[in-house]
Amino acid sequence: MLGQALAQQIANEITDVIGHNVLITDESGIVVGSGDESRIGQFHEASVEVVRTRRTIAHSAEDVRDLVGTLPGVTIPLVIDDSVVGTIGLSGSPDEVVQFGLVVKRQTEILMREAARIGTRLMHERATAELLREICEWHHSRVPKSQLLQRGRTLGHDLTTPRRIVLIQGIDATRAGTDAEHVVSHVAEVFHSAGTLIAPLARMVVAVATPGTDDSVLGLCHDLIAATEARNVDVRIAIGSTGAGIGELNVASRDAFDALQFGPTAEPQKKIHMIEHVRLHQALSVVPIDSRARLVEGLLSPLLNDREWSTLRTTLIAWGDSAFNVTKAAQLLHVHRNTLIYRLDKIARSLRRSLDEPGLAVALYVTCVIDKLGRPTN
Repeated sequence: MLGQALAQQIANEITDVIGHNVLITDESGIVVGSGDESRIGQFHEASVEVVRTRRTIAHSAEDVRDLVGTLPGVTIPLVIDDSVVGTIGLSGSPDEVVQFGLVVKRQTEILMREAARIGTRLMHERATAELLREICEWHHSRVPKSQLLQRGRTLGHDLTTPRRIVLIQGIDATRAGTDAEHVVSHVAEVFHSAGTLIAPLARMVVAVATPGTDDSVLGLCHDLIAATEARNVDVRIAIGSTGAGIGELNVASRDAFDALQFGPTAEPQKKIHMIEHVRLHQALSVVPIDSRARLVEGLLSPLLNDREWSTLRTTLIAWGDSAFNVTKAAQLLHVHRNTLIYRLDKIARSLRRSLDEPGLAVALYVTCVIDKLGRPTN
């Protein structure tokens, strides 16, 4: 329990405060920390009796004459959870240093308990992060569901409880605070409810599995955007589906990844992307790329070389997103209704087909989305 780094830090700090050398031993009497660093690793024989009797013992110059590695002073047992884990020794005249004994003992035990608490919390956080990483990558592994469920229960997480998977990506790797470690700290400040799992998946991506309603999760995502922007940190958020159990949570994580991939294409002006808004993109992405090219060329070839093709494509997609309602599409595009009608008429003339033709409007919408996803280049 007494790590050398912690013991040395405590010994240095207390030595500086009281002006007397402080050394700390483990339960076997080996010095693990000392204001006089040359004593580290030595055997402190006086500690053996102190550990055995659990009593503070003062040692005069005559007392230590036959004790290995021991100077005049006082040796105090360190007790954590009713177990003696080592000793702390104060060098000097016993009459002078004994007055510091109780204070030094209490302060040292407080620091050790706090270090143990922090260490336990960090180990729990790391184990939880590793668990979530394995859930997100489960479709590539052969780890049994039962094993991951049991690990979750051991860590205090019931993985059969529905959770929404969220991915947070740092956008600018060159900007301070945008690496995964800093993003995790920002995420933990916002997503701190019981049952939430957080894990860095890659250098710039952090995963969150959090319970709660769709509205509450979306609200937390908006809070995270506001918090990171206030610190000049640029992130993008993708909200996947909800899952309960290992299989569903894995699907939810893949949905979140797809939302992170297709969201910026579908809604470039937004920083929060929900899988429900890019289901079409997700479905079309599995169409082989050569098939996409044939679909685009077959239907849109009269428009592809038009210098205004990008504008016309945006118009058709907005029209489809608005359920082919001209007024709503014009509002979405922030243009006059007549401007939208002019563009649709131009498209119809170029295609030499009426947009009222059954199925054509839907076909144009879907094919424009395919084109936006990307065609092969020569």
